[in-house]
Amino acid sequence: MLPKLIAWLFLIVPWITLLGLRKKSLKRFMPVGILASFIMAVYNVIASHQKHWIIKVNIIPLLKPLFVPGVFGMFLVVTIWVFHLTYSRFWLYLAANIGIDFMFAVFPVHYLLQDVVGIYELVNITTWQRMLLFVGFSIILYGFQRWLDEVLIENAEHHA
Repeated sequence: MLPKLIAWLFLIVPWITLLGLRKKSLKRFMPVGILASFIMAVYNVIASHQKHWIIKVNIIPLLKPLFVPGVFGMFLVVTIWVFHLTYSRFWLYLAANIGIDFMFAVFPVHYLLQDVVGIYELVNITTWQRMLLFVGFSIILYGFQRWLDEVLIENAEHHA
């Protein structure tokens, strides 16, 4: 029961935090958050086939093999917050992502979800390999947001 409750909290609580975000920032960074979720969903499918981990607690069985709380909760929402707080300062963005990715992939979030609560178990990937993947994803996301800003600015200038 506790593992399912914690999984649901990891899915829902991040969304509640967005109530504290300005509407303008939410609109600006939601596309990159959705892309982060999409990348994580694809990665989850590949990781399932590669046996990177075993998900022991699945709160939405129809979406197996996705780690739903991560894909549609934490990763999406944390991406929006990180962009809101650091965007246009790449080195700060990268440092924030390295720190957050460490917390999710190594300690304390990974430790809590795997060793304490038992929601999943890593099998054919190390915590450090997973962290490097997450940092790589964050660089792709930054490039996407830069591209999106350029497209939106060009579009605004064209219609002005």
